Amino acid sequence: MIGFAAALGWLALVAVILPIAIHLIRRRAARDIAFAALEWLAARTPPRRQWRLDEPLLLALRLLLIALLAALLAQPFWHPDAEPDAAAVYVVPGIQADVARAAVDAPLADWRWLAEGYPALDQPPPAADPSALSSLIRELDRALPAATKLTLVVPDPLAGLDGERLRIGREVVWKALPAAALPEASAPAAPLFRIAIRAESTAADVARALVAAWQAAGVAIDVDEAPPGTPIAKDSALLIAATTTLDAATQASVVGGLNLLTSDPKTSKGEVLLRDVDGQPLLRRQASGRGQVYMLTGPLDPVIWPALRDPQLPLALLEYFRPAVSPPNRAPAASVAPVRSMADSEGPATPLAPWLVLLIALLWLIERGLATRQRSAAS
Repeated sequence: MIGFAAALGWLALVAVILPIAIHLIRRRAARDIAFAALEWLAARTPPRRQWRLDEPLLLALRLLLIALLAALLAQPFWHPDAEPDAAAVYVVPGIQADVARAAVDAPLADWRWLAEGYPALDQPPPAADPSALSSLIRELDRALPAATKLTLVVPDPLAGLDGERLRIGREVVWKALPAAALPEASAPAAPLFRIAIRAESTAADVARALVAAWQAAGVAIDVDEAPPGTPIAKDSALLIAATTTLDAATQASVVGGLNLLTSDPKTSKGEVLLRDVDGQPLLRRQASGRGQVYMLTGPLDPVIWPALRDPQLPLALLEYFRPAVSPPNRAPAASVAPVRSMADSEGPATPLAPWLVLLIALLWLIERGLATRQRSAAS
């Protein structure tokens, strides 16, 4: 079956009027030949001018060339027609072949492993690679003819998930079978959040209270508390300091990517992230090199600045500092079955453009040769 990737290319067919008009305009004019025996004949009314096309073969060649150029612009391709009852079953490695055959009633289907190269199911099972599952299914959707009925046999639970649900251009029979000897899925380990505290007295108490609230929210935190000016470990993610006045080494760490939480009641710079109940700025953020400086707009003293006594403040701050947690990569197979995309799968396609180019070149050479011969004959 032939299809066209850019069907609007056929609009170029309107150009067929050009060679027809040229042939009508550039017809060879009839020459008068003096013939003595005709001069005694009575003059007759000349026949009406009739439109006729000279050199019809040359005109046909030129019309065919324009039609082929329009077809080339339409980007034709060839789709092989699939058998009406064609079926294919692909089994994820890790499921026994005999168990899969017993679960799917398709004895005449093409049975293969869902693995690199798609080996036949009667071959030894290849090594399982959950991370390649989604890409293998997408490649399979493009490679199979559109009419082929596709069945995928997958383990339950299913590993190797993408960030979003898989979308392909055909209906799929999604058969989930209990996975054999799969280890229990474990929750992803939360990354350790390293915090450096470089503050004293009341400001240090506020920093400890924030850390305690974040730990109560389930964040794994490693605290490095020391007097101001003490070197900071390179793997620290957050520095809590009483003021924005830092020593050169600490300032270099912030510029290099360390986030800083501090207090600067006098600042009006930076983006406002949080506001109090009266609409006044509570937290501002300003970039410093690759790091970010988060500035509370009051002193780190709950007696002087009552906003620090708000029980929701630690959690609101945590939203900006919380370490990213990797999403789970395993889920019940039924919940991640592929969904049908808006565009239907068209199966494998063979572009016909190279053959059209060769045909156009051949016809153009014939047209040039014929046109040259006609001009030579006319002269």
